[in-house]
Amino acid sequence: MEQLDRCCGVTFSNSGETREISFVEIETAIIDFLENFTAENLLGRSFFDLVSKGPELSCYNNLLYAAGFKGKSRDFIETLLLQLEKADSTVDNPVSINGVVLPAIVLLPVLEKIIPGEQLITVKDKTQVERLANQVIPPEDTADINQVIETYPVRFSMHTVRQMRVSKSVACQYLPFKEELNSVGHTNTWIGQFHQGLLEQMYQNRVIFLLNMTCPVYCRFCFRKHKDSRNEKNPGVDDVSKAVAHVKNSPAIKEIVITGGDPFINRNNMERAIQELKEIDHVETLRLATRSIAYYPQLFLKDNSRWLNYLKAKNLELMQKGKRIEVATHFIHPDEVSVQSLSIISDLVAGGIGVYVQTPFLEGCNDNGPELVTLFQALRGAGAEIHYIYIPCSPIHGNSVYWSPLSKGIQAGRYLRAHASDRSIPRICTATPIGKMDWNTSGWAVEQDKENPDFIWLRTPYTPDYFNRFAPVANDLEVIRRNDEGTIDVRYMAKIGDESLFMGSRPARIKSGTDRVFDMERYNLSKALLLEHSGLGSSIVRVNSTTLARVHKTRVELDVNFTDADIDYIKSQRDIFDVVLVSKTKDPVQSAARIRQLATTLKEVQHVNSLRIRSLDFVHHPDTYTSGLVETLGRLNCLSVANPLRVEIETWVVCADELTPRQQQITQALYRRGITTYFNVALITGVNDNEDEIQKIAYTSRGFGMQFHHVYLAGLEIQNRMNGENKVKVDDIFDIATRVRREGSGREIPGYIIRTDIGEVDFGISTRFTTDRETVKIELLPYSLDYFKAMDPEFTWPETVCCNDNGIPVTTVPLVKID
Repeated sequence: MEQLDRCCGVTFSNSGETREISFVEIETAIIDFLENFTAENLLGRSFFDLVSKGPELSCYNNLLYAAGFKGKSRDFIETLLLQLEKADSTVDNPVSINGVVLPAIVLLPVLEKIIPGEQLITVKDKTQVERLANQVIPPEDTADINQVIETYPVRFSMHTVRQMRVSKSVACQYLPFKEELNSVGHTNTWIGQFHQGLLEQMYQNRVIFLLNMTCPVYCRFCFRKHKDSRNEKNPGVDDVSKAVAHVKNSPAIKEIVITGGDPFINRNNMERAIQELKEIDHVETLRLATRSIAYYPQLFLKDNSRWLNYLKAKNLELMQKGKRIEVATHFIHPDEVSVQSLSIISDLVAGGIGVYVQTPFLEGCNDNGPELVTLFQALRGAGAEIHYIYIPCSPIHGNSVYWSPLSKGIQAGRYLRAHASDRSIPRICTATPIGKMDWNTSGWAVEQDKENPDFIWLRTPYTPDYFNRFAPVANDLEVIRRNDEGTIDVRYMAKIGDESLFMGSRPARIKSGTDRVFDMERYNLSKALLLEHSGLGSSIVRVNSTTLARVHKTRVELDVNFTDADIDYIKSQRDIFDVVLVSKTKDPVQSAARIRQLATTLKEVQHVNSLRIRSLDFVHHPDTYTSGLVETLGRLNCLSVANPLRVEIETWVVCADELTPRQQQITQALYRRGITTYFNVALITGVNDNEDEIQKIAYTSRGFGMQFHHVYLAGLEIQNRMNGENKVKVDDIFDIATRVRREGSGREIPGYIIRTDIGEVDFGISTRFTTDRETVKIELLPYSLDYFKAMDPEFTWPETVCCNDNGIPVTTVPLVKID
């Protein structure tokens, strides 16, 4: 057996630092990681196969074998250490041994031994950057880098120091760069808010509490990056109480976003805010914003996970009052995902605290699509909800290197629709100076600014009256104009990238839904048809089964009477992430034994990380959800770092009145076990095809803690049967999306979806409308013939689909009408 107990010296090539490290410590760290965390969701498919399916008995020995070091652990470690000595933040995939690229997440346990510590480091000059990042900054850049550090403070955690050494995509987020001295951009992009003390308000129904003005680590793209903001005096507990008093006297406010800086490094303020806000009746949700889960996980793990335990205890207190805590966090790139961060997310969600992820879209970092699929799948498996992706990055002074044209962000959204689970696709949105808008539903690009090519005009969902209630100054801004339909256009710094995205202005119109009368007969028929068609959908490719349908590259629907052949198909198709259990005869939750059998089987399938149960009993027969059933589902829900299997309940809602306190009670019981309940809505003319009803559904469900997933605009069998000649109007869709965005919480926003014979597409993002006389057709932009042939080599287009000259599939949408 090799003698590994001696130490060796590690000398980093650029910084010149030398460390003494034991060979056995390094070997133990690698073996421990591979023994406990060899999972496809963490390592990626190729490296997972390499270490788990090789000829050796252990994952570590398979790694040695693949790298050409069979039986030579010490030689392998010496080679690895030499690679890490040279590793810096300027090279992608810097550690490769004989063609074996070691993922960043595998290298972190090694780096924790070589570069130990959990302290935070405030950087003073260029020399310190070079030492920490193990890189050489050209002498001619010294003055510029030092000026950047003086202008925009730089701070790292040791966790980020280790990640930056082996990931260019992480380093580009935190390391200072000379282009930060570029003056293009704004000091502040949020200019329409009411501000008083630590309180900011940009929306009628929610406010921001700035509890702390500093962060453990400073992101270079941050919209609060200016030194003046970071040097402000931190508020005290008396300031918190003043802000709480404003909320108490403002009954329209139902959500508080507690942020900073990072609010979790000001414990006194956080505790005061939670304690006082929980006593206000009209406050429903406290959203606690932190990026420390990604870049300083030790904040939550130190002192025996004191913060985690505190949050779970407070959330239980809030839930007793019908309220809840959510944690908002940012992840940008898969290389940021660590065992620690996933563990924190799973711990919070399993304790009944929702965690949602927002992602700035950064040029050269996460701007192509595949890395976003990997990132969102890893986070979703741990329990996180994927909320927003912001296009483009905020146009702040000093961050222009991160800007990309809007068209690139929309293209990434199309990629996600084709390659990611529908439950892993964020809302594609832009944070305008007066509030957020969702692309091509509640807002769009109107036209190029005629005076400055660096600006475009965006249609937003907001109106002058909206701001008159709390921030009338917004209506006096030079960057806004009122359009003919009565909403506000805003002047925004961005490049469009594709002029076909300019949609122009919408003329003034009389809303068709204002005089509609609710049709009870159609409503009752809608419920009956939903129950009738709640079973298996149509497969987009051939699967040779009557109990399984592949409805997307990543998703299958599986009848409760599934067969062994169905399971074999799922095992053989490694792009399948989600399994949706359905039944046409009786609700799947009435077959607890089959659910247990399926969950046990899927837990052993590495690439599947979600079991979704389609349950209409949740709405129509809620007493099916006994305490025993909830307990069973809770036991099956496996939120974990490695090889998770997340359980979710899917249901369908027609009208808001279907949601009662009983559904709220069940939702909370499931939530306490880390199980999300989400629902879809099929738009039915004469029943719910108007902004009042959809807004009411969104508002009610948010109060209950349910997630509003999709509004289906066309293509479902129920719509084929119900809507007939009463086509849904495109302008009504815009009105619905506008109202939900303007009046609701950002956490209420659904996706607007069209079902076709070859899959689902997003209204306005992954579709392009064309007309042929009275026939409405759409181009299905995410898909191609090769995409389907990868799932089924014998695939051919169905009769309802043809291709245009660019190879893009086109189909008819008979149930959508363009005025």
